Amino acid sequence: MRLTLHSDLAFRVMLFLAAAGENGGTIPQIAAAYRISEDHLRKVAHELVRLGLIDSTRGRSGGLRLGPRARELSIGAILRLTETDFALVECLGNQPERCVIAGHCGLQRIFGEALKALFEVLDRYTLADVVSGSGKLRDLLEMDGPIPPAGE
Repeated sequence: MRLTLHSDLAFRVMLFLAAAGENGGTIPQIAAAYRISEDHLRKVAHELVRLGLIDSTRGRSGGLRLGPRARELSIGAILRLTETDFALVECLGNQPERCVIAGHCGLQRIFGEALKALFEVLDRYTLADVVSGSGKLRDLLEMDGPIPPAGE
């Protein structure tokens, strides 16, 4: 399984904002930190605002901040919001009938079980778990100071 670029960027934005704490960040700051396109990031940020995962403030002192909802959700829950297709094989997708052996080869059950196990792991962690204890993360993202405590 591979995440779409959209989900990958969504997690990068939220990790940056989780590490930034109340200071938050701007699209140009986040794009520069990850060395990625501002245009792609704008689209992703717009979707994250729409989903209530990040907050956006306009104006001179505006920017992006991690929303309260994102602090409460597991990594698995966030992934379910940002990714649309978890079909590891065609028979797990929206059109299982396209496979002539669907339901008879055992792969549906095995890949379904694997996907369930993946989400069981992802559902045990939050963004705070991902950023806590990693001072190197802030260095790599060119942020000053320590990572703020979870919940800030």
